[in-house]
Amino acid sequence: MKKILIASLLGSAVLGASAAQAAPATIPAAAPTASQPATTATVSEPAATIYGNNGVVKPSAYPFFIKSTLYATSDVIKQLDIEGLSISWDKKTQTYTYTRGDHTVKVMADSNMAWVDGKEVKLQGSPTFKRGVLRVPVGIIVRGVGESIKWDKTTQTLWVGDSIK
Repeated sequence: MKKILIASLLGSAVLGASAAQAAPATIPAAAPTASQPATTATVSEPAATIYGNNGVVKPSAYPFFIKSTLYATSDVIKQLDIEGLSISWDKKTQTYTYTRGDHTVKVMADSNMAWVDGKEVKLQGSPTFKRGVLRVPVGIIVRGVGESIKWDKTTQTLWVGDSIK
């Protein structure tokens, strides 16, 4: 009798686990009450608007500042469309290398140092991963590969290359 009871309990547990895996992982939201008003989600704004050689850049995630340095996802550097720029990623060292002509800029995840044409440059913050994407210091990379750049503090707008007004 004990064996049947144990088998029955184990079977129920397995079926319960299967049902839990198959069920959607959503819980219906409760209707707001007078004591708990409805909440609205707020959407954060980007720290800056960025223009590259082909117009406005659409980053995969909003850029942000660490002190006075603008950090953005690495896809922003690609979207700047800097002629002759090649980008490589070393997964082992978690380092991006940006090369254009005889200019090279290297930035490493969680390091407050960059290397511009072989010289160490101290950053105001460290390139960091957020949601699995490395955020890199835009200005040092753009300047380091020899592209022109302009920052308008009033409008929080960055222009690169041909987009400079």
